[in-house]
Amino acid sequence: MSQSTSKPGRFRLRLLALIGIPLAILGAGIVYAHQHGGHQSGMFSEQGIGAHLDQVQGILGRIGASDAQKSQIDGILRAAFNDFRGTHDAHYAAFGKFHELLLAPNVDRAQIEALRAEQVKSLDDASKRLVTSIEDAVEVLTPEQRTAFMQAVREHHDGD
Repeated sequence: MSQSTSKPGRFRLRLLALIGIPLAILGAGIVYAHQHGGHQSGMFSEQGIGAHLDQVQGILGRIGASDAQKSQIDGILRAAFNDFRGTHDAHYAAFGKFHELLLAPNVDRAQIEALRAEQVKSLDDASKRLVTSIEDAVEVLTPEQRTAFMQAVREHHDGD
């Protein structure tokens, strides 16, 4: 394999990892909220979003991102997280409706299926918007900064 084909492959792999990590965090946040009944706490609370953005800012500082880059990335990710928070809140409400449908005297399979399909579409749409925002955010960084950022993220998660 030539060097020119291996570098784009590595870049795609790194980009996929950069996108996959936040998606895994978001998925874990949804699971956590459902398990703990606390939809006002966790990843999508003001504190949770702030904590994650603070971690990103810390990493950006360590990799030498400029103040302009940090500000631009913060704006992109803050908007994306808040958008996903709205989707999360709507999903939480739909989960309550799902429970009501299951506990009704007559189980309406068509309504349950419609609710399920609606939620899958909503979460898929939100996931697409989130990935687009993450792509927008990483494009603010130089290739060298993206590499350093990914290394710092790996080290952060290996330490957890």
